[in-house]
Amino acid sequence: MARLALTWWWLAAAPLALLLYFAGWRLETAALGLAALIALAGVFWQRAAEPCSAFAAGLLLAALLALAGHLLADDFAVRTVWLYSAPALPWYLKLANLWGGDEGTLLLMAALAGVAARRLARFGGWTSAGALILAATLAAGALIWNPFLPTPLEDLAAAASRGMNAHLIRVWMAFHPPLVLAAYVFFLAPAGAALEALWRGRGPWRQLAGSSVRLGWLILSLGLASGMWWAYEDFTFGQIWHWDPVQTSVFMVWALATAHLHALRRYRPDGSFALAHPLLGLMTGGAALFSMAVTRSPMLASSHRYLGETSLPFWLGAAVLLLGLILAGLFLGRRFRPKRQLPKSEGTVWLWGTILLLGASALVAAAFIGQAYASAALGLPRPESLKPFFETLARWARPGEVEELRRAFDRWDIDNFAMNRWLAPLALALGLVGGHNFLPLRRRAARWAITLLVAALALAVALWLQPMAEAFRGRGMTSRQTVAIFPWLDGLLVTTCYLVLAVGLLSARTLLRRRTQGWGIGYFVPLALIHGGIMIALVAGVAATVLDSYAQKVLSYPEDFGRPLRFPDGFSVTVWLGEEAFVDDGGPAMGGAGGFRSVAEVAWQLERAGTVVEQRRGHSVYRDDRPPAAGGQGPVRLMCELVDYRYARYLGGARRMIHPFIHRGLWRDVQVWFPAVEYGPAPEAAGAGALAAARQASKVPVVLKVFPLLSWVWIGLLSALGGAAVLTFQELRAGRRMQRDPRPVTCQETPLGEP
Repeated sequence: MARLALTWWWLAAAPLALLLYFAGWRLETAALGLAALIALAGVFWQRAAEPCSAFAAGLLLAALLALAGHLLADDFAVRTVWLYSAPALPWYLKLANLWGGDEGTLLLMAALAGVAARRLARFGGWTSAGALILAATLAAGALIWNPFLPTPLEDLAAAASRGMNAHLIRVWMAFHPPLVLAAYVFFLAPAGAALEALWRGRGPWRQLAGSSVRLGWLILSLGLASGMWWAYEDFTFGQIWHWDPVQTSVFMVWALATAHLHALRRYRPDGSFALAHPLLGLMTGGAALFSMAVTRSPMLASSHRYLGETSLPFWLGAAVLLLGLILAGLFLGRRFRPKRQLPKSEGTVWLWGTILLLGASALVAAAFIGQAYASAALGLPRPESLKPFFETLARWARPGEVEELRRAFDRWDIDNFAMNRWLAPLALALGLVGGHNFLPLRRRAARWAITLLVAALALAVALWLQPMAEAFRGRGMTSRQTVAIFPWLDGLLVTTCYLVLAVGLLSARTLLRRRTQGWGIGYFVPLALIHGGIMIALVAGVAATVLDSYAQKVLSYPEDFGRPLRFPDGFSVTVWLGEEAFVDDGGPAMGGAGGFRSVAEVAWQLERAGTVVEQRRGHSVYRDDRPPAAGGQGPVRLMCELVDYRYARYLGGARRMIHPFIHRGLWRDVQVWFPAVEYGPAPEAAGAGALAAARQASKVPVVLKVFPLLSWVWIGLLSALGGAAVLTFQELRAGRRMQRDPRPVTCQETPLGEP
């Protein structure tokens, strides 16, 4: 009966959530504190670790469900609901406010950690202790940043609710953040087992590492892909990546997780990677904690803003604590030398090269984050080289806006140009190493000859052929500092093709031979999809962001409205103005007139050789609270949204938002940007006549941005995620068989063989 209760413990979460929901915030708060205490009790009373983990997980899940109920029911008497939600939001965005701020984020991660602790408690020892400590720590954080506190009466009297941050009112809010947070929990949960393997050279780390790192890597990659799609559609990005501080920290986690994943198949508790593999697992978890600290830090300019108090000290303290444990483990781990040293094959040497290159990529990201924080803390002036668009925007700005621009551009963030200069050669080397390692030739001399030939070809292409410079027309937003690294990008193109070709040949050979071993078709084909997909996405992303084009036309009212406006490459746009409309979408209310105001209707069509490719229509202004006769910041704001997110976020906040219309094609994507109308001087009359008179003096800039090969980013990512899903499923299935016997696995018990 006790075992049955431990198996079906989660069924009690739903009725317990109902009890907490109706009992009120005091009992809900008590549930958080009780969960933290029970989890700690399981740490010190190991014989009761399993029931303690079940009770703690049940309480945390029930609290999470109760908070979800408050959000779905628009219970604005709960301060978290009042802060982040609104009645007009669709149900999935109401639910997404669980991770809209510190309060719900900590509770979500605590509940996930509780579930993970329940799974790991059966292993006992360091493994269950580490997972329970994680659950208890996160539960304590949720208790401190309490999501159940009541809303003060004066706040309720001032407004029925604050509404959702307008930047987050997108369907991707329901996917991107929780995927990243869940991946972080997967990396952190087995930290106790990793510490035991590092300190004592034993424990169930080998059994747990495969499923945790594969699942965590897959979920984190899904989170990054969904975030890139969101960024591409969002007005303050308009592109898939720009080394925002939070993006940079997540990349650091991804690079370490990828290095950890590469060491998995060769890891032996008493042999290969005995220290490096658990160390990589712990470094990935520590990087996840550091990434959360970066996300909650207000010091740097970032497009990942959020509402509420900052939990920065919590995450930073946890990261420092884990770093101390890692250093202690490295010192103590020296006593536990591998019992036997396996001869290092050529594949192992190249694998070490891959791991070191990925680790160096993570180190580059960490170094630039540290540089940005140090510069901001010391009050150092931001170099002019990091303000490539400031002079352009200043020419568009009115005198009163120049100072606003200057303040926005003086805030420190990541030196993205220097990041690219460091990462490009590392990516080039990864392509060369990966291609050599996957090339399906048995003769070592032949493999080396081909690899050296590819290296020479990369050098020749970079120094003489220079395809990037040949294809570059300078019609987009590419900076001179990016043009300066074109030789590295040329070489990267060659080594990327080498890696894609090598994994393709390996897959073809595997398919032709139809091997029956589990590591044949079922291993190498998904592996080829992963590596080939990532390389395709990398090259396509570089092409899209470097070889983009930008064209602008200024329309005058009324003569340019209602007729096709011709752009380069055969594109045309037709624009007309519609009536004003106020719609409550759940964002912050604006002047008591609803959520957002739609100022103009836009119709546009793309033509190629006289053929209409696509026709679209919709409202151009998603959110804008400028009065019609105010003049506003139309042109400079449009340029900011197209060029650099700093000013748009700094001045516009949640109120000024213009999302682009997007045409997606196999070989190119087109963004159509249509801003708010730039109204002329305010007429003395009022009403419809005033609006018509204002429009008579309107000048409307319309912009087209073209991104070549951007769809291949999504094709490559889909390929990589599909291959990773197959390997993850295989690992989870094998893990279930292994976990039927929770004894520590030795090298003799799990012979993996050389691929």
